[in-house]
Amino acid sequence: MFVPKITPKYQTFSTHKNKYNTEFLGKTSFYAITDMHQNADKHCKYVNTLIEIAKNYNNVVLLDNGDIFKGIYPKTSLLYTYSRAKSLSPNLEIIYNVGNNDPGYRDTDHKIFREYLKILNQSGINVISANIIDERTGKIPQGIKPYVIINRDGDNLMYIGFVVNKIRQDFANMATIDAVEAFTKIAPELKSKMKENDCKGLVMLVHDEEDIALKLKQKAKELGLNPEFIIGGHVHHSYTDNENRIYYPEPFGLSMTHFYLDIDKDKHKLKINSTILPENCNLGIFDKEIKEVQKLEEYNKKIAKSVIELKHNYEPQYSMTHNELGTFYADAIKNITGCEIGLVPKSWIYDTLPKKDDSYITKMDILKSFPQPYSNIVKVNLTPDELRNLIQNDINVKHRIYESSQNVSFELSKSDNQIKQITIDGKDLFDINGIALEPNRKIKIAIDYFSIRNRGYLTEETEHSMYDGIVNQLKIIEKAHSHERYPVSVIKTTA
Repeated sequence: MFVPKITPKYQTFSTHKNKYNTEFLGKTSFYAITDMHQNADKHCKYVNTLIEIAKNYNNVVLLDNGDIFKGIYPKTSLLYTYSRAKSLSPNLEIIYNVGNNDPGYRDTDHKIFREYLKILNQSGINVISANIIDERTGKIPQGIKPYVIINRDGDNLMYIGFVVNKIRQDFANMATIDAVEAFTKIAPELKSKMKENDCKGLVMLVHDEEDIALKLKQKAKELGLNPEFIIGGHVHHSYTDNENRIYYPEPFGLSMTHFYLDIDKDKHKLKINSTILPENCNLGIFDKEIKEVQKLEEYNKKIAKSVIELKHNYEPQYSMTHNELGTFYADAIKNITGCEIGLVPKSWIYDTLPKKDDSYITKMDILKSFPQPYSNIVKVNLTPDELRNLIQNDINVKHRIYESSQNVSFELSKSDNQIKQITIDGKDLFDINGIALEPNRKIKIAIDYFSIRNRGYLTEETEHSMYDGIVNQLKIIEKAHSHERYPVSVIKTTA
């Protein structure tokens, strides 16, 4: 099982504390972001910063590794950010690799995505993905290119993008194929085009997990197309593999990575220069629009009195641990639906809900803590074996364990993280041999729609979103105010 070494929060690269760095250190000055998830305020701060930098330096390239959509601010607040930047700074090169959430999961969302592609294409912004296909033709959909070649001050580079193989949209005839397969198939064309255009190197944007980025790196090297570097995304944490030049920037607008590539004959030098933080940037030309959206969406609305700190300890989604904030969110959806237990994906939880003396938790506090709050909660009835299989599958495939409500505990084997026991309300579900004690029992589970869809289970819709559950749970603990620390769902590991 591939389990990467995770770079701690704010430690991916040396942190640059000034407003932003305008020192031009190499031929191509790159800035990378990923998984913004509609954090429009931070997104606009970074783009405004690049507009200012591009006034003084000609060779500036922004690499956006996808999942702009599905998150906090309204989608419409993001549509014209890049096109406006391009109109003000034509020399600012923008390359956008489509993320798995960007095309949308409903027809209305996909229409917004198609409109976004149209705006980007008309503005001269590069949209790439080599493994998204139109199922009717088997070709890359209109408005997206598998790769682009860009020549900036002699740095003639090819850029290719890939996305996690999980897009399946019948209403849009859009799907994905395996990234390594797609790369292998297109490799002869890439080599021919690179030779024809005298390209100095290949850059990969991989919106997928670290093991896929490494496989692509290895396959590229095998085919004689060794990339200069790979920018990753999708996993919702930062990650650095200097040996293979694989870099995953921090998600949700937490930071923007600045680095440069200096190609001098056979020497290809790559240097990570700094991490730019949103608090050190300003909205600039986007200030008025963002503040209007904040007012319209009531982001400063008071939700509940702040009586307890709900900590998120920033452990990677790959760790087999739970924390206060995760347990709180799982309790939230359990309680608002009246289910027996609640399950929440670890990767969707971002930031601590702080305790504010004599103050209130606001709507924006919730959105910053849980950037994808409007996913619908559904109910699903599973037998003990089905519940174990659901959770074990995420451990095996995604290397993570769901956050669970505080009435649930798990026992995992230390050697391979296999589930040995699940306990609900103090009662074990399995005997010592792993056989269900009540094999026909149906356990009513609250879970978000996106975590359970396409799993083959019959679900029941509710009228509640994750946000509704969180608001309800905050009001519950505001009234109770009976503990200094929120109880955490227990995970034990045994030999």
